[in-house]
Amino acid sequence: MIPIPESHVALVSKPHGCIISTTTPSGLIQSTAMWFLYDDGKIKFSLIGHRKKFRNLEANPACTFFLMNPTNMSNVIEVRGTASIEPDADRAFVTKVRAQYGADGPPSDGPDDHRYIVTIDPARINTIPR
Repeated sequence: MIPIPESHVALVSKPHGCIISTTTPSGLIQSTAMWFLYDDGKIKFSLIGHRKKFRNLEANPACTFFLMNPTNMSNVIEVRGTASIEPDADRAFVTKVRAQYGADGPPSDGPDDHRYIVTIDPARINTIPR
C-alpha cells in the first residue's frame, strides 16, 4: 500500500468535499462530488448499491480521488487506485462519515437501500506541492 504523504495528511483529515471518478461501461469518465473519510490511513467513502458509481466500481474498480484545498488551490492531492467494496450493513461507517461533516446519525436511506464502504488502494499518489 502506498501511504498518503505526510505533507497531505492534514488536508485529507479535514471534512472537505472531494471528487471521485470512475469509468462507465462505455469508457467515459464519471465524476461525483462526495464526502469521504481518511480512516486507518486510507481514503474511504460510502455508496448505496443501486447508484451508478457503485455499479461502475463493481464492473471496473479503477478510480481516482481528487481533493483541492478550498483555501489554497495550490495544495492538491490525487489518489489513483483500485476500489474494494464491503457491506456497511449496520450503517456505522456512513454514520461516522456524516459525523465528520456535522450530520447526526445515519442517512435516511430507503428500506431497500444497501450501504457499502469503498476503500481506495492507491497505485499512484500525485500531490501539489510535491
